[in-house]
Amino acid sequence: MGAGFASESEVFAVAFAMLAAGAVILTLNVLLLGGHIIFFQSLSLLGYCLFPLDVGALICLLKDNVILKVIVVSVTLAWSSWAAYPFMSAAVNPRRKALALYPVFLMYVSVGFLIIAID
Repeated sequence: MGAGFASESEVFAVAFAMLAAGAVILTLNVLLLGGHIIFFQSLSLLGYCLFPLDVGALICLLKDNVILKVIVVSVTLAWSSWAAYPFMSAAVNPRRKALALYPVFLMYVSVGFLIIAID
């Protein structure tokens, strides 16, 4: 392992931990907002809606231009958030949709920063 490079197992561990922690936080948030969701629904929601960011990460692997990475991550971040919106809208009171979507958006932003930061 060279300096500055993460092994595949470290990358998998970080991605797995982020997804698991995000699902726990999302589940607790929806339940505290008076909605109805279980852990595995949260996990599948996050996994399904992360697909656009996965596509963005693959595109960013091909080109090493920071400006292109920021544009691609911005577009795929919006796509991921838009994909999560209908699921979160169904889980909580309509007046609390933004509060339910906020932690999902923050997790996607953190994944987006990781995509931009990793060479």
